[in-house]
Amino acid sequence: MEDSSFRGGFGGGGRFSKDKKDDRAARDKDKKKRNKKKMTFRKRRPPADLKFDYKDLNSMLPFLTEEGKLVAARVSGLSAIQQRSLTTAVKRARHVGFISPVNKHWIS
Repeated sequence: MEDSSFRGGFGGGGRFSKDKKDDRAARDKDKKKRNKKKMTFRKRRPPADLKFDYKDLNSMLPFLTEEGKLVAARVSGLSAIQQRSLTTAVKRARHVGFISPVNKHWIS
């Protein structure tokens, strides 16, 4: 009762036939070409020995927005240690009253 045209589930032409493998390889090559990033310029970073003191407002002001918020480290280019010391210095300066907690318009 076996029909010669019947193919079982383990024969060729399954889900991963040779033609489909070739197609998949070609698509993966195309994806790699598309996902290639262009070269970007290195962003300028502040000096590595930059220290922040809550009394020295001139060193902190470039890293504050007009609303008095801190600029993110990925934008300012500070390292993690520098960003933490800047945060501590700004918090101390706000607590003492050197920097307004709301904005920096009155600071000159």
